[in-house]
Amino acid sequence: MKHVIFVDSTVSGLLAFQAAKRMGCYVTFIRQKDASFLTISIGNDESKLKPHLEFVDQFLEVESLDGEEFHDLLVHLNEKRPIDALLSTSEAGIVPVAREAEHFNLRYPSLSALNNAVQKNQLRETLKKNGIRSPEYQVLSEEQLVSGVTPHIELPFVVKPTRGFAKQFSAICYTSEDFETFIKTLREGRAESDRMIDTLVSRDYLVEEYIDGSLHSAEVIVQNGIVQVYATTVRFRSVYSEMLEMTATMPSGLNADERNEIKEYVQSIFSALKLDVGLYHVELLRDEKGPCLVEINARMMGSVAPQMYRMITDIDPFELLIRLHLDEPISINDSVLTRAGTVVTIASRHGGAISSDYNQARFEKLLKSYNIDFCSAWVKPGQKVNVYTGNIGTIGHVIVLGDDPYEVARKGHRFLCELDEIYGLELAKYFE
Repeated sequence: MKHVIFVDSTVSGLLAFQAAKRMGCYVTFIRQKDASFLTISIGNDESKLKPHLEFVDQFLEVESLDGEEFHDLLVHLNEKRPIDALLSTSEAGIVPVAREAEHFNLRYPSLSALNNAVQKNQLRETLKKNGIRSPEYQVLSEEQLVSGVTPHIELPFVVKPTRGFAKQFSAICYTSEDFETFIKTLREGRAESDRMIDTLVSRDYLVEEYIDGSLHSAEVIVQNGIVQVYATTVRFRSVYSEMLEMTATMPSGLNADERNEIKEYVQSIFSALKLDVGLYHVELLRDEKGPCLVEINARMMGSVAPQMYRMITDIDPFELLIRLHLDEPISINDSVLTRAGTVVTIASRHGGAISSDYNQARFEKLLKSYNIDFCSAWVKPGQKVNVYTGNIGTIGHVIVLGDDPYEVARKGHRFLCELDEIYGLELAKYFE
């Protein structure tokens, strides 16, 4: 029986426990107390974790992944039952796991290569040195930004932490006024931010050239340095803020030549970074010049996209992840996407509260009329909701299925328009 250890998790990543157990593995789950992405996502609501622990043989907690406690725990676990795979579906877990995987000689990206990928300034520098298309950029500290240092990158530009998640403390600045607003928001946001979020987000910032193009992702598996793209998506963004992703729509709607261009571009990036193994969520913009990298995430695709992928293909992506780390050969491409689907983000444009007259039966009737079987946007009358400013400020998601990616995206938008009235507030939209 293979021993698979998961370290921290996203909410969707909890599904990996069942996949591992279905594969006959002995499953250990370790969560850190100081900066857990899972804790950020579910707060104190342990009921969201409890059903998944049914598929876990050991659930352990440590104070931090950065100290000796985590390492010593792994040594102890390995002595009792040798570790066959060590992995994480969480941004907070991937770098500590890479460090420990090297110690135990486990299949995982090397720590140095991974750092070059997830630290956005190092990523940009590596691409520049290898002649691979990447935006012009500079790095400024938070102290420089708030003290009034002006970036030399011309407007419009994007500003974001060199290491972060969920679009926290990030903005697209089209004008100097936009940049001033960002700095003001940064000062206030840092002062008020959750301690865990503050710990995970860098205080150095990348200021980079704005690329005007459609947003896509490539979901890739890398074995022996060879990139396999098992899915591509097009990601529709809010009509009032390009920073806010509203859908992950699969497949991408790109033709075979365009998808192959993305694959070749991603392969050149991974070769330059010397990333020879792993499962990655790669975000790209595509304009008339072709693809241009936004960022590399050394983890499974986010939100409920894994559930959508399984609904479309009958393939569990978490099985692919586990098989990869157990060094089992995998052969796959995006031809498995014979249907289309979109994950639609349900989030409030202005914040406020769900109507006191909210009727769940009416909501369920709307879901049924759109043939929606997956929904995580269950609310209560009068429930307070936040303004949608990033990936952790949502009400929930639905998955809309169909035969054409653009058709399901339009269908998802119509659903949001009808949901406005039921919720009694204006939701964020992605079509005019």
